[in-house]
Amino acid sequence: MKTKILTTFIILSLSLMLSTAQAQDTVNNRSLGIGAQVTNPAGIALKGWIADDAAIASVISFNLTENASSFYFHGDYLMHKRYDTPGWDVGFLSYYYGVGGRYIWRDAGLDNNFFGIRLPGGLNFTFTDVPFDFYVEMAPVFDVTPKFNFGFTGGIGFRYFLN
Repeated sequence: MKTKILTTFIILSLSLMLSTAQAQDTVNNRSLGIGAQVTNPAGIALKGWIADDAAIASVISFNLTENASSFYFHGDYLMHKRYDTPGWDVGFLSYYYGVGGRYIWRDAGLDNNFFGIRLPGGLNFTFTDVPFDFYVEMAPVFDVTPKFNFGFTGGIGFRYFLN
């Protein structure tokens, strides 16, 4: 039952990102980006622009081993503010902040499911001539289930934008 609910949630989230991203004409006609985040959590990074200064971003990660398996997902609503960088022909720098949630499922231990609230913030460099961006972010996380806990996650990643 949990697997069906989780699968439905992921499909609906990705469908929403795709539909809203394709409906908007954003900076340089970028709508949906897919790439990788190489730090904790490491996984597939997605970003869908819903306005010129707003986006929905997520990271999905799987860990399948013989003794234990885990699944990680977070989704964030992000507001971007562009830095005034005169003379930069190659791209532009922006900072972002937002709010989101994360879900962790583990197949080992007593507490198998974790849900938390994220408050991400970071820097994003977007190239003007090629459909790539790089980012670095830090996010305090307030886990609310199975018990209240506080921690940090962070990420360094890149995305290729499909036009």
